[in-house]
Amino acid sequence: VKLHGAPADRAPTVMFSVEGRTADAVARDLAAAEVAVWHGNYYAWELRRFRELGADGASRAGVVHYNDPSDVERLLAAVERAASGA
Repeated sequence: VKLHGAPADRAPTVMFSVEGRTADAVARDLAAAEVAVWHGNYYAWELRRFRELGADGASRAGVVHYNDPSDVERLLAAVERAASGA
């Protein structure tokens, strides 16, 4: 899993890619685990180019005031499963 950007310096979101997987496939895997993320290029063509993302873009997860630590743990576990292809 590769993180894109410096999440500590912006809104509570994290953009990431899973090596060997499209952002769409990762989003579908996470949705099956009841974890919602965004995926794609976000109409930010220059960001996609600058971050050297594939044509499919990346996945992005957000954590806001109504999330709790268990939500973050579920996200991490689902991303780990998606990365392993399970």
